[in-house]
Amino acid sequence: MADETLIDQEIKSLGDELIEPFAPECIKGASYDIRVGEIAILPPPQGESQLRAIALGVPDAQMSIPIPPGSTCILRSLEKIHMPQDMKGRLSLRAFHAKRLIFYPGGIVDPGYNDFLFLPIANLGDAPVELKYGEALVTAEFIKLDKKAGAYEPGQEPPSKAAVPSVLFDRVKLSGQVQQNSDSIQNIFKKLETNETLINASQRILDLVVLAAVAAGAVTAIVLLFPTLSFPWNAVAIGLGALLGAGATTLLIWGRLRQSSGRR
Repeated sequence: MADETLIDQEIKSLGDELIEPFAPECIKGASYDIRVGEIAILPPPQGESQLRAIALGVPDAQMSIPIPPGSTCILRSLEKIHMPQDMKGRLSLRAFHAKRLIFYPGGIVDPGYNDFLFLPIANLGDAPVELKYGEALVTAEFIKLDKKAGAYEPGQEPPSKAAVPSVLFDRVKLSGQVQQNSDSIQNIFKKLETNETLINASQRILDLVVLAAVAAGAVTAIVLLFPTLSFPWNAVAIGLGALLGAGATTLLIWGRLRQSSGRR
């Protein structure tokens, strides 16, 4: 016999034996909606390590709990689960809350579990979300096993809760740090662009000096090689020197343009 998921009529027939208090309106086709209960556990304030417990739905207590953007809280279920040893549960977030950018990782209810559920809920959105006492939060499926499991054993608590620092994912703070680092990176790029401009300007000046030296050298070489030339041959020689300098200039500029296009 394979494992089977209970349907609405089977869940209803078990009633308070499985879920206490039992509410028929929470039954779906093959699941049961678990609601927000009387206790919300919040992260400690900045610089402290003790978790905070907030009462919900009882006299002189608030009726809802706001979850700021990027924050996490743990909600105790309104229902107490009495899981038989031949049955397990599977928990998932209702689609309505997923659309509000609420996150719940899901979970398993072990065979033999007999207690309230403690549900970690995170707000991944940019605006606060509010969860009300008695509001349907997660949906539970109940799976009938083909064999009986051993007795349920609760997990061991840490030796000292006060010694274990609470870790809170603060998305807003992280987003600010990312933005700050992004601004720093942009400033670095701007400085690099400025330095590149200065380097390019210096390179152009150096190119002009080199070209002038080449042209002057060509003219000087012509004059030294042919010192007895008279007009108009000396003018022709100087013109040839200038032409050689212009040719060298053209080749140098062409090489620089190819180098620049290759960098792109």
